[in-house]
Amino acid sequence: MERWLKMGAACEAANCHRDTMLKWIDGGHVVAKQRLAGKRKDWIILESSLSSPVSELDIEVLALIEKAGPMVDVMAISKKPCKVSGKSSYYYKLDKRRLSLGTADYSKACRRLNRLKDAYFKGKLDHIIGECSKTLGEFKKEYEPMAEDTQPHKTFKANMLALNKIIAIEGESQRLDRLTIKTIDELKRRNRKLKPNSINNYIRHSKAVMKKAVEWGYLKANPFRGASELPKNKRVGFVDPGKVTEFLNAIKDVDVRRFVAACLTTGRRRSEIFRLTWDDILWDANKYFIAQEKRHLNRTYPMSASFRAVLNSMKKSRGRIFNRWAHADTYTHKVKEAMRAAGLGHLRLHDLRHSFAVDFLEKGGSIKALQELLGHDEFKTTSDTYAHVTEDHLAEAVNLVKIGPVDLFSHKK
Repeated sequence: MERWLKMGAACEAANCHRDTMLKWIDGGHVVAKQRLAGKRKDWIILESSLSSPVSELDIEVLALIEKAGPMVDVMAISKKPCKVSGKSSYYYKLDKRRLSLGTADYSKACRRLNRLKDAYFKGKLDHIIGECSKTLGEFKKEYEPMAEDTQPHKTFKANMLALNKIIAIEGESQRLDRLTIKTIDELKRRNRKLKPNSINNYIRHSKAVMKKAVEWGYLKANPFRGASELPKNKRVGFVDPGKVTEFLNAIKDVDVRRFVAACLTTGRRRSEIFRLTWDDILWDANKYFIAQEKRHLNRTYPMSASFRAVLNSMKKSRGRIFNRWAHADTYTHKVKEAMRAAGLGHLRLHDLRHSFAVDFLEKGGSIKALQELLGHDEFKTTSDTYAHVTEDHLAEAVNLVKIGPVDLFSHKK
């Protein structure tokens, strides 16, 4: 009867590292197949195929090189084994380091050292020195089912979009270890007509995808690690606080008016308002709950009197509060139509969130409190986005400190 071993048990049986076993699987030296392990896939290996995937000497050399790590200079290896005072085993020098060959037998030490040199020269241990034969197409076939099962849906979609853009540039046959920052530069060039935020989103998700290739042992370092993002447009669009009421009253459709009012009185994102349910409203505590795809971002926020008035104007039921249209994009189109009608066609629905922030700051709210209300993880995100508002406030606030009347023109006797 065939017996299949999990990855850990197979590595223990073959006395090898997981990376080595993956290399044997990739090279067809052992019989293996993938199966589900919880929410992710992992390899199982046929025990009988582990009898002799490589020679015993190869296994010993694999262990030595995995301990030694990457080699800076292939030529910087000792010609012969050497002895170290107080040690029984023979040693060799590698990149000015002295490492054990794991044996006191000189002939065996010579064989191991020679095999070690051959292994580096022939490239059979490519993953040790940073090379990888895995192509983008092969990596995508492994990455996609894993990501779909383990990542939030929006994150999965964004990661796959970024990966497909990389493949469109380099081709499915391109090896992972041939990717460089030049790929990201080409990504910027091909998408130059898009907004900087969209391009930066592709860059961030490209880095995230390649990070997984590093975690899986295909790459030694993320090839996109040093890629820079495009500078963002610092100044944000918003509805003038003095014209908010006029804008709301000009919206003819009451459902659209309520949706816009909810955005303006909470500062929430479109998706957060769209998914908000009646069960998320904590009436007694005067708060509301925002559920995110990433659980650690779930939060409860205080409910303003204005937002409470919006909710009280609606018929309470079950499910989503704003449920007239089934898709969030429909709300976007309706709000855009209302903006155009009010002469605000240059603004987006997301600018209602900025409008809340600007109104809050202009009426004396602190930037730290705004960070909490908007749900930003980092203070820098809030301070950078609304820097122009705080700078304008400083220009006004500096005139709050006054002196006078004082004669500054004549000498006094």
